[in-house]
Amino acid sequence: MKPLRFVGSSLDGLKDFPMEVRSTVGFELYAVQCGLLPSDFKPMLAIGSGAYEIRMHVLGEWRII
Repeated sequence: MKPLRFVGSSLDGLKDFPMEVRSTVGFELYAVQCGLLPSDFKPMLAIGSGAYEIRMHVLGEWRII
């Protein structure tokens, strides 16, 4: 399983998301850790190989990188 790395206050920011959104984020991050692609994403080549903007369409629009 690939490791996740939270930078700066990103984990605290994630904790402020609504519970339903956090559940979706957790599912998407787990998929990435297992080597799968997220259901809706954009590669962030400026950041580096393997960095994605992951989009969630739950209770509005949410994004994580």
